[in-house]
Amino acid sequence: MSKAYLFAIFLLAASFTGCIGGEDLEEITTEEETLDPIGEDNMTSLRKEIDDLKATIKSYEMPKVYFMMDDDNDHLFCEYVYRDSCNLMAQAYDVNGVIESYKWESSDPNFDDTDYCLLLLSDDGDKCLAYWSFYIVDVCDYEENQIFTITVYDNDGNSASASYDYVYSEDLCGPPEPSAPFATFLVEESSDGTYHVEVLQVTDQYDLADFKYYLKDETGSTYVGGNGFGEIALQVIAGEEHGIENTYDGDDDRLENRASNISADDGTDFPVHFSDNDRDGKLSAGDQFTVYGTGTEANGPAEDNWRLDIQLDADGTIVGSAKLL
Repeated sequence: MSKAYLFAIFLLAASFTGCIGGEDLEEITTEEETLDPIGEDNMTSLRKEIDDLKATIKSYEMPKVYFMMDDDNDHLFCEYVYRDSCNLMAQAYDVNGVIESYKWESSDPNFDDTDYCLLLLSDDGDKCLAYWSFYIVDVCDYEENQIFTITVYDNDGNSASASYDYVYSEDLCGPPEPSAPFATFLVEESSDGTYHVEVLQVTDQYDLADFKYYLKDETGSTYVGGNGFGEIALQVIAGEEHGIENTYDGDDDRLENRASNISADDGTDFPVHFSDNDRDGKLSAGDQFTVYGTGTEANGPAEDNWRLDIQLDADGTIVGSAKLL
């Protein structure tokens, strides 16, 4: 090999050695990407979103109830066919089940919802079921201002309510019905075995024919041994004479005879007599009942602690009660 060729190889080797060991060699570095871990704040936010979503779903699945409105955007549906009436009507739905029962309530303690329910006897007690697809209450049956509330119950045990603030309106429902009269009495027992029951006061005037009487023993049972209850005013009903009035001054011969028989009776057939002392044909102050017990002038059934109840025919209200002492 020539010297020139060897020299060239030497120079080439020396050139590589200088590059590897020289100060101009650049450092090679690798840049790694760092990821931030999910923190506690992010997890709390996620949990809140899930809880909010669950609450929304639960609210959506709850039963709903609302009051219907007519074309005039009024909640009361009023009709004037047979009588003045205005109905408050509600509808309900349940997106994931059915409405099983409902009930009406009111701020008036005298409210009774049984007139607006179809009752079904079950193992769990009475349930108020919808007869139609809506729920109805006639507000004209109630003359007091009050808040009506309807509550519906679904098959999952959930409930929903809606309330309506009702103000009585004579324009819609007509004038209020007259209140039932209230009567007070004074009772005195005579030595002859009779009890004199004087009418002291009656708050409203009604015809005698509007009332009935009931003679009751100390257990509250009506005496049925003979004329222990019935009409007060003398009158003919279905062809038969009724009443205990001994002051009759009409023109019916049969009633005149009955009045005479009552006056002459000692309580054997008529244990209660009535005297319309002012002859006005009404139950009023100064009128008097005579109840017969046992004594020198009496042969009736009454005893101490019995009572005489006076009832208004129209609604069965006991307008007054006199205890025999």
